[in-house]
Amino acid sequence: MKPLARRRARLAAGLLGLAVLALPQLSIGQDNAPAEYAVKAAYLAKLRHYVEWPVRAGLPAGSRPVIATLGADEVAEHLLQMPAVKDAPGGFSVRRLRMGDSLDGVSVLFIGDAYFSRAGAMIDQANAKSVLVVSESDSALQRGSVINFRLIDERIRFEISLESADKSGLRLSSQILKLATTVIREKRK
Repeated sequence: MKPLARRRARLAAGLLGLAVLALPQLSIGQDNAPAEYAVKAAYLAKLRHYVEWPVRAGLPAGSRPVIATLGADEVAEHLLQMPAVKDAPGGFSVRRLRMGDSLDGVSVLFIGDAYFSRAGAMIDQANAKSVLVVSESDSALQRGSVINFRLIDERIRFEISLESADKSGLRLSSQILKLATTVIREKRK
């Protein structure tokens, strides 16, 4: 493929990714709870394209990024149904974790609401290993999460902590920052 064609293909893929990230416009009815998990899974699959990991956290040659879930089986199920998991180029793997499991090889860790208050040690381990921590809990950004999903007006939205990203050595794309409902730049005093 010629360089111009490659750039156009990357641009098209990027625009498609942004369209998926614009899913906050997707309405989630109360009686349609599975749709909430599907939207969160779609976000998790796309978020990794808008994060720059430090060299020390790079993937070994030939390996796929791993999206791990802790206490979020419904989200894991939706992730496992995605075509990107099934040996697609540029795909990812999914791993379900239990409290205390190692984060070796994990790129993104999604922590379900019921587990977040007990996951302090895993969040510390994630920060040390430059793992993107994504959550769905109140005040999660103040406790080390980088991205936190919120259900607002029956839509999935997300907020971001740049301070938590910095602690993990992660850089977030300006494109994703524009889509966030809230961006916390430093700890509130």
